[in-house]
Amino acid sequence: MDRPHPCGAMPVLQTPSWDDFALLVRALAHRAEPVPLADGVHAQAISGLIHWGLIERLGRQSRARLIVLHQAPYGSVKARHVPGGLSDAAWLEASTTLRLEHELTHLATKRLLGEMRLNLLDELVADGMGMVAALGGFDAALFGRCLGLGDDDQPIAKGRWLSYTKELSADEAAQAVALVMARARELQAQLQQHPWLLQPEQAMPRLQWLCQQRLDASLSPPPATPH
Repeated sequence: MDRPHPCGAMPVLQTPSWDDFALLVRALAHRAEPVPLADGVHAQAISGLIHWGLIERLGRQSRARLIVLHQAPYGSVKARHVPGGLSDAAWLEASTTLRLEHELTHLATKRLLGEMRLNLLDELVADGMGMVAALGGFDAALFGRCLGLGDDDQPIAKGRWLSYTKELSADEAAQAVALVMARARELQAQLQQHPWLLQPEQAMPRLQWLCQQRLDASLSPPPATPH
C-alpha cells in the first residue's frame, strides 16, 4: 500500500508474521545476510533499492525506498494500558498506524533538518506524531510505557530507551529519560490547550513546531491558531 504524508508518499509492506518481517528486512536491507534483528524491532525504512521502472523513467541514479512493518502492539504495550479502553484488536490496528507514522516522521524530519537523528527527543517527536495520527491525541504515560519505562517513569532493563542512551553513563541516561518525560508531559498539556493542533490538516505545522524543540528546555509555545 501507499501511505500519503506531508513530506511525500511512501510504499509500505506489512505482515502479521515476525519471521516474514525479518526475512523481508534481511532480503531488502542486508542482501539476504542473516543479520540479527532485535525482538523489539517491528519497522524498517529501506532506501537505495534498484527499481528498473524508476531507472528507465528517471535515470540510473534513481533508487526506490519503502517501509516494512510487522503488525504487533506498539512498544509491546498491552491494550489495557492505552487510554480510551481499546480492545486488543483495536490497539493492534492503532499500533500499525502509530508505527507507520513514527517511521514517516523520521523520514520527514530528515527532509526538514537534513539529518536523521537517533535520540530521545526525536523519539518523542515521532511518537507524538504517531499517537495523534492513531489515537487522536498524545498521552505522556503511554509514551513512557512504549519507550520501555515502568511505573514512576523508571527505566526497565530491556526497554527501548536503551537504544538512545547506550553511549551515556547510567546517571546521564537517567537524566536524559527524566528530561524526555518532562517534555512529554508538556506536550500532552500543550496539545490539550491547543486542540486545533490535533487536526489532520495541521500535521505539518505540528511537526515543524516539534522539530524546533530541545530536550533540555521547556517546550516553546505552538504557532498561532490558524484563521
